[in-house]
Amino acid sequence: MKTVLLVTADAELRTRLVRPLGDRSVFYADTDDAAVRTLRLTEVDLIIKDATGAAREMAAFAARARALSPSAVIVGISDDAAISEEADYALLRPFAHRDLATVLRQAEDRHRLLHELVALRSQVPPRAQHAGDERAAGFDMPASVLEQALKDFAKALAVGFDLPRMFELFLDAVEEMVRPSRSALLLADPAGGAYRIRAQRGLTPQLVESVRLADDAGLPQWLAKHGRLLQLSEALQRSAEPHTGGLARELGLLQAVLAIPLIARGELLAILALGERIVGGAYGRRETEILFTLATQFGTAIRDNRLHHQLQQEKEYNEQILAHMASGVITIGRDETISTMNRRAEKILDLPAGDIINHDLRALPSPLGDLLFETLSRRRTVHRMEVQLALRNLPLEVSTYPIMGGESQPLGAVLVFEDLSAQKALAAEKRQADQFQLLTRVVARIADEIKNPLVSVSMLMELLEERYDDPEFRRHFSTVVLRDVRRVVQVFEKLAALTNEGELTFEAVDVRGAVDEMLAAIGATSTPSDAPGVMLFELVDEAAGKRVLVTVYHEADALLVKAGRPQLQKALSYLVWYLVHKSRGEQARLSISVDRSEDEVHALIASRTAEANPEELLRLFDPMQMVQESLIEVGPAVSQRILESVGGRLRVRQARHELSFLIALPVMRQ
Repeated sequence: MKTVLLVTADAELRTRLVRPLGDRSVFYADTDDAAVRTLRLTEVDLIIKDATGAAREMAAFAARARALSPSAVIVGISDDAAISEEADYALLRPFAHRDLATVLRQAEDRHRLLHELVALRSQVPPRAQHAGDERAAGFDMPASVLEQALKDFAKALAVGFDLPRMFELFLDAVEEMVRPSRSALLLADPAGGAYRIRAQRGLTPQLVESVRLADDAGLPQWLAKHGRLLQLSEALQRSAEPHTGGLARELGLLQAVLAIPLIARGELLAILALGERIVGGAYGRRETEILFTLATQFGTAIRDNRLHHQLQQEKEYNEQILAHMASGVITIGRDETISTMNRRAEKILDLPAGDIINHDLRALPSPLGDLLFETLSRRRTVHRMEVQLALRNLPLEVSTYPIMGGESQPLGAVLVFEDLSAQKALAAEKRQADQFQLLTRVVARIADEIKNPLVSVSMLMELLEERYDDPEFRRHFSTVVLRDVRRVVQVFEKLAALTNEGELTFEAVDVRGAVDEMLAAIGATSTPSDAPGVMLFELVDEAAGKRVLVTVYHEADALLVKAGRPQLQKALSYLVWYLVHKSRGEQARLSISVDRSEDEVHALIASRTAEANPEELLRLFDPMQMVQESLIEVGPAVSQRILESVGGRLRVRQARHELSFLIALPVMRQ
């Protein structure tokens, strides 16, 4: 079934019925009279009528419909079972989607069987063509008519890119040539799936709005497959064939006796349907040949026109994207001329596009032109590189890409850039805020860290005058004051290292000797060891009341690196004190090993008594976070900064029963 007539005034029911009809041509009528007027204009295959509570009216309508369209299948929708006596099929309310699909399938089968029966009964041997028909087929078109038709056709091709105007002029040219009673030009729907009437002569508006031919069946499929015109006589002869039985029905739907395909590059772009001639008689062979030739040329024009509109839409689409991009975009062609500059680029560079586009790339501020030329000539891609324009010292982040085509050389180059001024200003503000926040925290931590040492020194100073002659007191005074002053000095050394590493004096430093000197500087004393290459050290952390045992492993040969000796010793000592501080109990055990691996010297400082939670290790090298704990916790961050200043690396690792720091320093070349 190709055509369906819906007779109902219920908009909701109409929407529900249209959904399963797919790509069929659907006509609408609100009343029985409107439906009859439609049937007088065209023959339909299926009629679905809303006959709720009106079985008698349904009988009258069915009689009138069958008189106008004998082969139509009638489906009545009602809440009365008596409706089934008047219609071919009845759909009782309320009905489900499955019920509707079943009735439509049954109606489809009934219509097909009726159509096949009529086709078989009407089959007769092909009738020999009469001499009069031969004369009609050989009708010689007057030269003046052909000349005028060709002029009109030339006007249609010369109209430009106005498709509706092209269609109208084309139909005028066809009408001037063969004088059809009706004509229609069907084009593929932009959404796909069907061909619809886009220009016509002599057809009713209702027919124009409702006709819809599926692109994968019927007349469009036959024309696309065979690539030649189809006359009604041939379509009638093919009525008994299973795949071409509907050709005559679709020609009748269009009120046409001739269908001509408009094909370009193997694609069916449009269908020209012509009704009978005004003066009667068949279309002659010469006329159809000329029509087919002109239609083929016009199909090529339609394809080129559509391609132009597609390119125009894509161009406008791309221009809209460029206009609203957050980044600046500039493109150049192979001739090194600037072809595109979007609004964002104008705003960033403060240059009007009119002064840049169609000019040489040297019109761009340096180094943008140089980057584009480098990309165009050498196909060099730049990805997110920061540059400083000579113009206004503007910081930009730029990327460049070559535009490649089918040739080996680029067709052009693209420059995408963004202004970093706001980002840098924001980063500076954030850095200033972070520094102020760090200063606030450090000041608070300084007060807490030096309070106890200063209190103890102050108390001893008050007792010094009256107990100066006591040797025990003098010994205790020297020990406590030396310890607390050293502690205050270490606090300020760490604070200074947070913001400034100081001036480094690079020299050849033996890491093995630096470890020994660091241990001696923090008060560790060595004890004998029988194992070769192993040294034992012991010290007491009086502030924490802990006894610290340190085992040092190193090779016999010197392991030289280029660094500042005092700074390297401080970096090592901060890591040792951190592990001591993190050790639980009254005793802390540490091990230090120094060895060489390829081009690096590795120092591993580990402890099986130290513990730290994973969250703390994640922020261990962030002084902003660690200063909140204590200034001892800042030690690893300071050590990392010192080691990175001499080209080294520092990592922290936590195994199941061990917390360790791994130091890597580049070997000093001899």
